[in-house]
Amino acid sequence: MAFVAQVLGDTEGWQHMTGWAWGWMVLGWLLFLTLIGAVVWTVSRASGSPARRPDATEILAERFARGELSVEEFEERRCALRGETRGG
Repeated sequence: MAFVAQVLGDTEGWQHMTGWAWGWMVLGWLLFLTLIGAVVWTVSRASGSPARRPDATEILAERFARGELSVEEFEERRCALRGETRGG
């Protein structure tokens, strides 16, 4: 409590840190910490996981969904990708 009284009472050599000086110091630290936080946030967002490449089955399903392949073509190619033989 004596420290607070000294600082606020402007006694015994604390003249350089009275009044608005404390407020400016606190504001400076808050701005500095905000800047550090913004840099960390930006770097963490920029270094996110890269986009995953779709595998062959997903590409085949997309082509079928777009109507580029008939049902027979889709089934034949899907079996070929799986290493199966179509019986029938």
